[in-house]
Amino acid sequence: MRCCGSPTTSTAAEPAAIRAQDVVNAVLFREILKPLAQGLGPLAEVALGAVADELFVRPRR
Repeated sequence: MRCCGSPTTSTAAEPAAIRAQDVVNAVLFREILKPLAQGLGPLAEVALGAVADELFVRPRR
């Protein structure tokens, strides 16, 4: 990316790349805690998925 008033070129992270990393983090979080969720039942797996999505994937305000 180049600013019209500056001779230097800077790089910025692409939004799609950031989203892909967020999804990878959410999947990794789920996999790490999967044994705990399995011990607590199917509702715990759903709750874990919701927490992972909230922490890593949904846009921050």
